Amino acid sequence: MAVLKKDVAPRYLQAEGIVSYLLASPRTSAAQYLTTSLVELQAGGEQRVHSHHPEQVYYILDGNGHMTLGGEVFSVVVGDCVLIPSGILHGLKNDSCGMLRNFSAAAPSFASEELTRFWPLPSKTEITG
Repeated sequence: MAVLKKDVAPRYLQAEGIVSYLLASPRTSAAQYLTTSLVELQAGGEQRVHSHHPEQVYYILDGNGHMTLGGEVFSVVVGDCVLIPSGILHGLKNDSCGMLRNFSAAAPSFASEELTRFWPLPSKTEITG
């Protein structure tokens, strides 16, 4: 059994007000076919529109915002689960005054080099010892 914790997860930080914590993945656990992450968007923060091969879901845990998916933009709120097909452009913007948090799962897993490139920062524990 593997219990993965946010405080010891590799991280991704962007100036646009986003922090992503890499949870279950081939880099962090015995997962072979799945990449999961917890994403936090500060008020006004934005995940840039991008695409990738693995299909993905975003489950909104806290807050609300606007999701870009393909050529559409729509509102998302707590409890929404968004399916992102492989190769489709997508992004998320927090247009509220509080934190927007979502859990993401992608399959098949991102490749090893992508996991290192997308989550380049060591965990908080690795930094502080």
